[in-house]
Amino acid sequence: MLIDAGMERRAVELDWSRTVDRRLVHRDALAEVLLTDLVRRGESSFEVAAQWPRSHRVYRPDADGRHDPMLILETVRQTGLALSHFGFGVDRDQYSIMRDIGFTLTPDCEPRTELAATNIAISVECVDIRMLSGSLRTMTVILDFRHGEKRFATGTGTLTWMSPATFRALRERHRTQLPDGPVTVAVPSPSRWRSAADSLIAAPDPAFPRRRLLVPLDHPVYFDHPLDHVPGLLLIDAAWQAASQTLPAGYRLLGCHMECPSFTELAPDVLIDVRRSSPQAIEFEISQAEQVTTRGELRIGPVGQPPAA
Repeated sequence: MLIDAGMERRAVELDWSRTVDRRLVHRDALAEVLLTDLVRRGESSFEVAAQWPRSHRVYRPDADGRHDPMLILETVRQTGLALSHFGFGVDRDQYSIMRDIGFTLTPDCEPRTELAATNIAISVECVDIRMLSGSLRTMTVILDFRHGEKRFATGTGTLTWMSPATFRALRERHRTQLPDGPVTVAVPSPSRWRSAADSLIAAPDPAFPRRRLLVPLDHPVYFDHPLDHVPGLLLIDAAWQAASQTLPAGYRLLGCHMECPSFTELAPDVLIDVRRSSPQAIEFEISQAEQVTTRGELRIGPVGQPPAA
């Protein structure tokens, strides 16, 4: 239930009975809306309710009932957008850019799928807030995830907002710096974590020694609505798919941090490079026409064990 931005509850009574307005989280399909309630606690602090389904179209639980950690990132994304509109009055015609996003999972405390959806409570602090002429321009959200009495994850994300005219000018400037080129037709590479329809990595090709990203423009989740660039969550999921191909069975994603210094265009070909930087970490870079558009680190660990300190 969406509470009017001018109201504040004295006690936190989160509601999981229905989703927030899908426009607040920039989703077209109601099934992709994870947030169910927003409560203002202070000028820049909020309580948020989210509900994770027993099984998602892409982000399915593992054999032991552990939720796919990509749901944490999607919850971070939706929370940043929703609180921008709900808490800071950002108009719905404004454009957003996610500059960075990440999470850390505590496996010992994470919820498992059972015979019902999983209700999540999230405490959110908005920091590094920058306003311009009374309008929000940039902020970072810091999320603390709880299920029942257990705190099981944290997440962060930084958003920048701009007018339609500014966004169009920025996009045009970037496109002129990138040479035109086709996307090479390719078949998907098998993934332990995704179905063939959700694979984002091209199968090995002698003509392409580096891993290539597939951009499925007709995909109902990655492209829930039309976009003029590759979305950030698709990029980080692709990085994990590429990284998992280098790992033995039994490892899973326990955390990550991703920065996007530039847009990743729908064409030409997008390349992904991964490198094991430590027993618990894999660094990745995503590039296009020899320009790095995205970089970050994935934190990994054996299934059922916490990450090393």
